[in-house]
Amino acid sequence: MLPRTVLLCALLTAGLSAAVRADYFSFDLTSPGRVDFPAWIPQRPVAAAKDHAELALPIIPGPADTDLVLTVVFREEPGSFLAVYWQDRDGRRQLLCANLFENINLPNQRTLLINRPELGGPGKLILQSSERVLNILRVRIDWARPGVVRLVDGIPNGALITTGDKIYSPEEVDGTPLTPVADSWQGVTLLTSISERAERIEHGTAFPVALAAKVNRARVEVLVNGLPLDGAIRLWLNGRLVGNLAVEVPDLNDPGYSRDGSFVGWRKATVMLPPGLLTVGDNTFQFEGPANLPLAIRDFLVQVTYAAH
Repeated sequence: MLPRTVLLCALLTAGLSAAVRADYFSFDLTSPGRVDFPAWIPQRPVAAAKDHAELALPIIPGPADTDLVLTVVFREEPGSFLAVYWQDRDGRRQLLCANLFENINLPNQRTLLINRPELGGPGKLILQSSERVLNILRVRIDWARPGVVRLVDGIPNGALITTGDKIYSPEEVDGTPLTPVADSWQGVTLLTSISERAERIEHGTAFPVALAAKVNRARVEVLVNGLPLDGAIRLWLNGRLVGNLAVEVPDLNDPGYSRDGSFVGWRKATVMLPPGLLTVGDNTFQFEGPANLPLAIRDFLVQVTYAAH
């Protein structure tokens, strides 16, 4: 069997660098060079400078049983947007996502799942900025067969599994504004969402959590953006230091990695709370990152198992 190969190339005229394989295509808009395109990208992507800058990616859809997965790494700008459209061969545009930005004013990345029936025949993926510049760092396109995983006990939920075994819920990749994770019970264990949106935390944002009864075990999970790969994020609970959270190191195929080894995007951080720190009634959580470093969180979850009565 022939080994799989990855061709690392770059596009000089458009300032794109790329990796090409049959089922995915990724490129870096910040690096010069020449690019070899897969057969399903029949023409060179075009970046148009206008009042609303655009990047057009011509696409010939793959087999009917594969969906298109688009991941965009970008720099957010306050009050701006980065929209995604599908444009068919007749020039008609369908809005897929009105704004990839999450209003955190940090480098970021988002993933969209575009169902194969939405594409129809050949067309173009259009990324449109509200500014004269795109603010796009890297783009990755995958052809994927979404699996079905059991996200909630007894309820099968469609989920997208990408390179590096990243699993997204449908709500994360459908292009709609991100919403808090829904509360769920499994027996006497409650998983509850504390944050309502992505927000900056470097100035000591406090998150109140009220508990109605004593708990036996408690776990904290949060997504963090802006933390260096060698950085640490600490948790304070009711004015006491809990300690450092364990932060995931993303798969090396993640498009969030830049050439200098830094990473852009959300990373999961978790910690088990020592017994007795949570009290019945009001509790206050605070996250602390490296000094003077812009930092954001979202999907702040607390999981608790209540004591048996």
